[in-house]
Amino acid sequence: MLNIPVPSNFAESTFLLLGVFFGRAFGKQLDQDIQNSEWFKKHSGLVKELISRLLDFTHHWWVGALLMIIFQSSPIVSIQILSLPPLDFNIFWFGAGTFIDDLPDIPPRIRDILKGYAGWWSGNQGNQNDGGK
Repeated sequence: MLNIPVPSNFAESTFLLLGVFFGRAFGKQLDQDIQNSEWFKKHSGLVKELISRLLDFTHHWWVGALLMIIFQSSPIVSIQILSLPPLDFNIFWFGAGTFIDDLPDIPPRIRDILKGYAGWWSGNQGNQNDGGK
């Protein structure tokens, strides 16, 4: 049975939204921006291929899901910055936000994976690994 958690207070809702905005800021366009940068273009083909595959692998839905799983039983981590009062950082809900932000990217990636398997099974083994792009 699938249990879908719902934030129960303002703090949980805040960390959920922080996770969504973090995912939006560092996930949606970051890999394309890196691959279109002059820095990236200066590297050799092998280095570019490795970086591209690492960027393709690091989608934030699974990072958020892992944060939710790992911090399910104790979601709060207190963080002390300088002499400021400690901040109770809710890692579970932050992870939930990053997970939710990347959900729209999952169906096309699964479709591309299945399309690749269909090509492999039918003997048509063209370049089926386009990374969902």
